[in-house]
Amino acid sequence: MKRMAILFAVLALVAAACGGGSGGDTETTTSTAAPAATGGGDTVTTSSAAPTSERPGGILTVGLFQEPDNLNPFLAVQTASRIIRDLVLEGLVDADPGGNFIPELSAVPSAADGTISADGLTVTYNLVDGVTWSDGHPFTSADVKFTWETVMNDANAVTTQKGYDVIASIDTPDDQTVVVTYSELYSPALSLFSIPEAILPAHVLEGATFGEAEFNRIPEGTGPFMVTAWDSGQSIILDANPNYRDPSRPLLDRIVFKIIPDQNAGIAQMRTGDIDVFWNVDSGVVEQFQNMDGVTVQVTPSSNVEYLGLNLSSGSDPAQPHFAFGDSNVRKALAMAIDRTPIIEDLLFGLSEAATSPIGLGWASPEGLSNPPYDPDGARALLEAAGWVDSGDGIREKDGQRLTLEISTPTGQQVRELTEQVLQEQFKAVGIELVINNVPAATLFGNWAENGKLQRGDFDIAMDTWGPDLDPAGFLSILFDSASIPQDPGGQGWNFFRLQSDKLDKAIADGASTLDLEARKAAYRIAVQEILDAGVYIPLYKRSKLDAFNNRVVGYSPNPWGEVTWNAEEWTINN
Repeated sequence: MKRMAILFAVLALVAAACGGGSGGDTETTTSTAAPAATGGGDTVTTSSAAPTSERPGGILTVGLFQEPDNLNPFLAVQTASRIIRDLVLEGLVDADPGGNFIPELSAVPSAADGTISADGLTVTYNLVDGVTWSDGHPFTSADVKFTWETVMNDANAVTTQKGYDVIASIDTPDDQTVVVTYSELYSPALSLFSIPEAILPAHVLEGATFGEAEFNRIPEGTGPFMVTAWDSGQSIILDANPNYRDPSRPLLDRIVFKIIPDQNAGIAQMRTGDIDVFWNVDSGVVEQFQNMDGVTVQVTPSSNVEYLGLNLSSGSDPAQPHFAFGDSNVRKALAMAIDRTPIIEDLLFGLSEAATSPIGLGWASPEGLSNPPYDPDGARALLEAAGWVDSGDGIREKDGQRLTLEISTPTGQQVRELTEQVLQEQFKAVGIELVINNVPAATLFGNWAENGKLQRGDFDIAMDTWGPDLDPAGFLSILFDSASIPQDPGGQGWNFFRLQSDKLDKAIADGASTLDLEARKAAYRIAVQEILDAGVYIPLYKRSKLDAFNNRVVGYSPNPWGEVTWNAEEWTINN
């Protein structure tokens, strides 16, 4: 029982520590809102809570250099989607900066009060009273059950069903009680329906075609804000939710997410005051923000790791090996050809450190791991052994095919573009030609139906950032489990490496099927070692979150387990 209390009440042990959270009774106040936008975007007519001494109002603009493809938590994978939807949609519980679960739409279940059964197979959620969706419709236990049923409907191409697929039943004895019964122990149970997902509104989505629903762009939520307009390529506008359960929150009237082309546009618009907050400052330009009068750069530790992802397949079929990466010697040679020092020291100004694991922070982050040493001579020897030889122009060939590899990352990020150039030179030094082909984030991360490059296997190397939430079980499963390889039909899952390993699958499963925290750590260490040994995931460096704030914006606070907007209901503007 003690171990269960430790696991579920304080599921993560992290280095950061602060406090957060708010709540209150529901009260509806309405007034006529100003027009949300002009142009060709999706627009809805809405009402907004009137400013008061407790809720001073105001409009804040956030610069966003990636436009989300959608805001559905079970379809989207972009961080740009999450920083918006987290203001609108809520889960049953949330995470505070110290790595503790805190109430959101439900009290936090625990073994101590009996809402987690002794065997861990039954979790009871007592929902917060008086919560409504932004249209005034009551939020009830039926919405939680509907969310599970929607995720488990194979007609819906959700990103993953992991965890939800071991739920045997959900009972709703009344509107405020949800009883979730599992067919087997699932240790990270509290992450379900919560992080990074949310609860879906049954009254909006019932009967709708999930992948095409208007909800995916204009979601109905229970959070402090609601999306009132999306003008593609221009802006996404969120207004204060007049039906939010705490009538004194949010403090702002409106947040405008302004879609801008790149970091340089963010620099210019922060200087002129056209944007108040710039999300995800590139390390290569951080000094320009730091040197601006009246601007503060918030540096927040995170579990995110910048890495290179290698495609083991020729296209999407894991049975068809990649012409080069099908040979483990080539993958090892690639890792040995990388010198991280100029990337970290020259491009990141020493603001980061080399990463050695896909789990960059938290209780499951393994210690004592190391990357293959930088060894160009060793890399050349491995390539020679694999049959790749230089015919005289500096680029190796085998069976008449040049060792030419393409790398892709989202456009508009200077450090990544410069990193690609560093890698290009380092790979050329061992006889590998690296061709840079960067694309918009929506193209790289698009789903199967959208012909996303990663989902469809239309890439050799991807440079990306990803990291786990409080519990790494879902992250490891969706990104590395063999069952998560996206294939036709549907393309569910995000194991775009096309990595298949029985030992890895077992370690991931073992980590999610025990309440013994030390046993979970051991299982995830095995999983991480398997991932690194496979050579398809090459960690580059740990990524802190860098966000720039105009000093007139107050109320924000860092949270390693949340996005920059995690407490935006507390933000206000000093004019």
